[in-house]
Amino acid sequence: MKVEHEGGRGLRTSLLRAVPILTLLLTMILAITMARGSVIIPQQSTVALTGIVSDSICGGDHGIKAAGDPECTRSCVELGAQYALMVGKLRVGKRMYILQGHEADLDRFAGKEVTVKGRAFGRDRIIVDQVDRSYEAAKE
Repeated sequence: MKVEHEGGRGLRTSLLRAVPILTLLLTMILAITMARGSVIIPQQSTVALTGIVSDSICGGDHGIKAAGDPECTRSCVELGAQYALMVGKLRVGKRMYILQGHEADLDRFAGKEVTVKGRAFGRDRIIVDQVDRSYEAAKE
């Protein structure tokens, strides 16, 4: 009888030793599954918007000289603002898009009308692929 009792006890002990290994294995499987899901990058829609290069602080109203003032835009960016594109003609209908990338081109065209081609990231952010001076502004 003692032998049978010890045999059952040995089985229980080996199962208790396996619990940490099983827990570690399940944790690794869960981590891999979560990491695999987070690596998938959603496709971003390509956009082309025409507007005035400004900054995220002033937007369309610089207050120094005129809307789209290049010096104000460059100063605000130096102080930590991001480049922005002001789209729309009317003050009420204007929309600001934060621009990421191609800072040298955006600096060159600060305060001027350009066409920005890029990928939409969220509702108000554009990852810039290309900056072109618009046809209307080039005629000036």
